[in-house]
Amino acid sequence: MTLILGIDPAQKTGWAYYDTSRSLAAIRAGVIKAEGDGYEEMAANLSRQLVVMMRRERPDFVSIESPLRAPLQARSAAKNRKGLDLDDQPDAAAGFGGLNAVISSNIMVGAIISAVAIKDVSWGMVSSATWRKTFLGFGRQPGWDRKAWKKATREKCAALRIPVTNDDMADAVGVAFAAPNHPIFKMMQHQRSKEAEAA
Repeated sequence: MTLILGIDPAQKTGWAYYDTSRSLAAIRAGVIKAEGDGYEEMAANLSRQLVVMMRRERPDFVSIESPLRAPLQARSAAKNRKGLDLDDQPDAAAGFGGLNAVISSNIMVGAIISAVAIKDVSWGMVSSATWRKTFLGFGRQPGWDRKAWKKATREKCAALRIPVTNDDMADAVGVAFAAPNHPIFKMMQHQRSKEAEAA
């Protein structure tokens, strides 16, 4: 058994626990709301909640969606205005929140990584295009906006009988689902098998 925690970072952070020894329908998902005045207080609140959650559940690996990056966002938004294909992060290309979204996204990811480091859990970053390709079967879809991606992810969860009630939870499921393909996850599993053989 390997317990994966998938995280979709935001001020309303989606999370999903995926036990690789059980069916996909057994995936549990929820949301942590980062509360506080300003990004820094919200990040501290998010970090505290994650530490408590990981203390209770003890995941083996944490898969985190990569934050928005300003240069990519600007480039993708420019491409989108010209009617070209969207880049690696469709949410950014659709003009998702501008610079404030980039700042918030990176601060929240920093808080998440701090919490994971405190609990000494292996972790890896996964881009939206990568987890969508793994979970949905495609990572890019010309002309799709943020709403279309969210709808497709919710529909995939429904088809797999994974109970989610909002977009944040659904995205976290996709992030968790992609974790076994991550090089750090594979290295962790290889090390575990070597230790089991030596025991």
